[in-house]
This record gives sequence, C-alpha cells and structure tokens, in this order.
Amino acid sequence: MAKRIKPEQIIDKVESHYEATEPLRNRMDKDYSLYRLDPYDAGDGYQSYTSNEPSTYADKIISFVTGSEMVVRIPNVSEKEGDREKNNKKEKFFLGILRSADERIKRHSMPSIKNQLSWYIALRGWYAGRALLVKDKDESTYVDITPWDPMHTYWSLGSEGLEWACYKVKKSKDLVESQYNIRLPRNEDYDDEDWIDVYDYYDKEINTVVLSNGRVAKKATPHGADRVPVFLGPVGSAPMIQALNDITPIDDTIADYGESVYKHNRDNYEKNNQIMSIMLELTSRARRQGLKITSRDGMKTLDEDPYKEGTEISLAQGENVEPLGLMEVARETGSFMGLISGEMQRGGVPHTLYGDIQFQLSGFAINTLRQGIDSLISPRIEALESAYTDFCMLICDQYMSESFDSMELSGQDMNRQYFKEKISPSSIKGAGDIQITFVGQLPQDDLTKMNMAQIARDGEAPLLPDIFIRDKILGLQDTDMIDDAIKEQTAERILPEAALWTLLQSAEDRGRPDLAQFYYGELITMMNEKQTKRIQSMQQLQQAAQPPQPQQPQQPRGMDPRVMPNAMMGGPPPTPTPPQGMVAPQTPRPGAMSQEEQIRRQALR
Repeated sequence: MAKRIKPEQIIDKVESHYEATEPLRNRMDKDYSLYRLDPYDAGDGYQSYTSNEPSTYADKIISFVTGSEMVVRIPNVSEKEGDREKNNKKEKFFLGILRSADERIKRHSMPSIKNQLSWYIALRGWYAGRALLVKDKDESTYVDITPWDPMHTYWSLGSEGLEWACYKVKKSKDLVESQYNIRLPRNEDYDDEDWIDVYDYYDKEINTVVLSNGRVAKKATPHGADRVPVFLGPVGSAPMIQALNDITPIDDTIADYGESVYKHNRDNYEKNNQIMSIMLELTSRARRQGLKITSRDGMKTLDEDPYKEGTEISLAQGENVEPLGLMEVARETGSFMGLISGEMQRGGVPHTLYGDIQFQLSGFAINTLRQGIDSLISPRIEALESAYTDFCMLICDQYMSESFDSMELSGQDMNRQYFKEKISPSSIKGAGDIQITFVGQLPQDDLTKMNMAQIARDGEAPLLPDIFIRDKILGLQDTDMIDDAIKEQTAERILPEAALWTLLQSAEDRGRPDLAQFYYGELITMMNEKQTKRIQSMQQLQQAAQPPQPQQPQQPRGMDPRVMPNAMMGGPPPTPTPPQGMVAPQTPRPGAMSQEEQIRRQALR
C-alpha cells in the first residue's frame, strides 16, 4: 500500500525550497531575458539599441553541444564465454531505450532529449528530468524519459542522494482535465482563463500530483523504482561555496551554483547596449539636429518639417532658425568599445568561429582561438554525459527489478548496423557498467585530427600504434570494427577473388541474382585457373624430386617404328605413378566435395 502524504505537505516542501534557492532562480530568469533579447531601455526620448550577441552566442554553444556524437560503450573486462555477448546486448538495450524515448517525446511536439538537455545546460546551468519504465493498460512497457526545466525543479538531498523531487509548472485548466482525466469545478479557483500550479511530486516510493488549492489530480501511486526516479545536477566544477564574511552573503553564492554560458559576460552585455545606444542617439541627431529659434516674443514655432526636401520657412525681420551644435564623441569611445568587445570574446565565442575573419590567420593562431572555447564547451559536454548516464542507470535498475518482461527494441548500434530484437532482463544480467561519452566537434577538428594521426603513423618506425591513434587521437567509436574493415579492404586490393566475393555478396543483398550469377562464374573461373597453376607447379616439383631414370638401350636399326615407345615418337609421356602412400593431384578424397561444390555452397550462404 502506497504511503500517504498530504497535498499541503508537498506544497510546503516546494515553497520552502523556493525560498532557499530564490537567488539561483532569479539568475536563471535574468539569463533567459538575455537570451530572449529583451529590449534595452535607454530612457524616454532616447534611442535604444539591443545587441543580438547574447542569443547568437548561446545558440552557437548549444549547437556545439547538440552536434557532439554519442558513444555508448560497455568495456569487456572479462574473457568469460558469453560476457561479450551480454555487453553487446546491454549496449543495444540502452541505444534502443534512447531511441524509444526520443520517439515518444517527438510525438508530443517537443525537441529530442539531447536538444532539450543541451539548452537547459547552456542557459540554466543545470539539468533535470524524470526517468521511468511504465506499463500501459495492456501491460506493454514504454520508456518515459522527460527533461525538466531546472528553474521549476525542486528537491531535497539526504545522505544517500535525493530524498524527493518535484516539478512545479503552470498548466491550463483544459490541459489538467485532459492529462489527469479529472473534472475541475467552475468556480473562482479554476476560472477558464487562469493558469493552475501543478506539483508533480516523487519520493523514494510514490508519485502523486496535486494542484495549487490542494486538490489531488493523481493519487499516490508506487512508481516501481528503488529510488527517486529523477536525475539532476549542476554544470561546472565549482562546488557550493559559503563565504566567511558578511560582504558575500550565502544568497549570492547560491546564485553561482551551476553556471550558464553567460557567467563571464552577463554584465558586459548591458554596458555594450548602453554604449551602442549612445552611438545610435548621436547618429540619429546628426540626421535631425535640434533647432534654435529666435523670435521677438519667444513663441515662434515651425509649421513644416525643416528637414524635408523643398521645405520653405517664413521668417519675420529679427527672427532666425539655426541648428544646435552636436555633442562630440570622446576619442576614447572607440577604444572603450574595443575593450568591451575583447572582453566579451574572451568570455564567450571568438568572432573567428562565426566566420568573421578580417585578416589571414595561421593554423596555430586558429587552433589557439579554438582552444579558448573548450573551457565553455567541455563542462557542458561533461554535464550532458552525466545526465545520460544517470537516467540510463535509472532505467536499467528498474528493468532489472524483475517487474518487466522482454522489450522489443530497435535502433543503430555503434557499428552503424540496424538492429531489432527482443531483449530480456536475464540476457543482460551480469553485464558490465555503461560508459556514455559525447565527442564534441569544433570547426577544423577533423582535419587537425587527421594531420596528427598521419604524423604519428608516418615513417618506418611510427610514433604510436594504429589502435592508439584510432582510439585516442581520432576518437573513433569501434576500433576493432574499423581494423577489420581496413584488413578486408586491403585484401580486396591485393586479391582479385576477394573483390569478386564482395561484389557477389553486394549483388545478393541488392536483389540482383543476374549479377550474382555472373560474379559467381567469374569467381569459379579465377579459382580454377589458380588451382590449375598450383597443380602444375606441384607436378613440376614432383618430377624434379624423382631420381633420374636409367637410359633405355637404343633400338637396333631397322626396328619397326610402329612398336617404338610414345615418348620417342613425340607423344605425351605416361602419367607418373605416385609413390606408395601419395595420392595423385586432382584425385578427390573419398567422400570429399569437389572444388566447384565448395565454392557454390560458400556463395549461397
């Protein structure tokens, strides 16, 4: 029986955690305003400029993270029979559940798991979400991996990790009724146009959903996991810090726990907008300068716009209109703008990565600029790896609880081969621990890696072995598969029959029996020719190894030519009789298949 918890208790927990982490959530909200490009306000009567730098910069970082390639590995640390097969099945299990979860999310018109987490990791500085295996009414199992917005995620930590977690969001009345199959009363608490606070609460045993007025939308139900089925964590290596002085209060350090991509430039954006607004204002005034009007009573006004072409201004004697002088821009303004621009590049993405290169740069200079962005991307790649590892382990633990039957999963394995098979909990029991990594791709990375690999491999004495180059320098996923493919390719180049065999298999896979039959005939002919040459060589060796035959006495003159030996008449010599215990070439062994039969069976496998 599920334990009982009162709705007001859940609401009190969430609101208490909000008060403790309010500075962090305010910082997240400010960062989102930067990303949305909320207009900068220079004041009434002044031109305002809002730079697009915060949005383009964040999108560039997000694209680097989402463009990273996922690698799922379970190292084979044991040579026991069957362990490798279990590890391979477990790899397919994780790849299959990730694909299944993504397909479910996309059916709800949401971005993929990877894209959502990359956005939260970049803009919020945190990741969060729910990971559950759920049984439908028909007892079929589906994977529910749902990223949460960390800004609206609340939690409590104990000695062994999460004690509880709650996702609080606003939903419309219609959505609440549809999602939880309930009917809300039409009163002042649930007006049609109001948004309702929804608390989706999880602890180590149950899940329940309550509404802002304390009504239960989903009663307490066991979720089936052996711990809180929620994953969350901060970005970066900085721990939670508390200062010893009163100058830096605890509230300020809470705001720094888990940083977004705006950590270094958060205040510079406002200064940049301020300076650009001033420049815009001066530029606008240069086009339409203020006017000084002199008249006898001081009440003179202009009936027409003096800046329009062809405007005529009527003036009485003693009256005058003249432009006001423009404010001069300080000479230091340009230098100051360059200083701010340089600071934003050092704290963000260099302009070279946007394709903005004003002059030719050396390869070393470009690599140096690219290395500067690693400090921004690496923490977010590591956070993405942690998120994937956390929710994959949550799903795996639930699957191994013996509460679920076999799941039919599909996807692509690490060798880019499509698979579709049923995987049972028993088939992956005892397999190794999962390792999920994401390989980031920066501009020119591939070319640089290839050059380094070539240098390490060149020469009679290579600096590094091939397996190390492929694994560590190139960062390839399955070095064993690549090594086998290279050996096969080399064999095809050296052995024509190997190339024909590959063409034969390809024709069969493409459903071209005519081509397959042609390649088969060519392969038979080629192998027969080689076999014939091999037999001839063996005959020559055998003949050379035989002792010289004693010379036959010459036939007496006048002997009838018709009785002369064939060898003396120019005919073929008699077939040599093999020594005792040896079998003549081309003589099939009893019960053995012919050469043609062997090749035919190999081709039809």
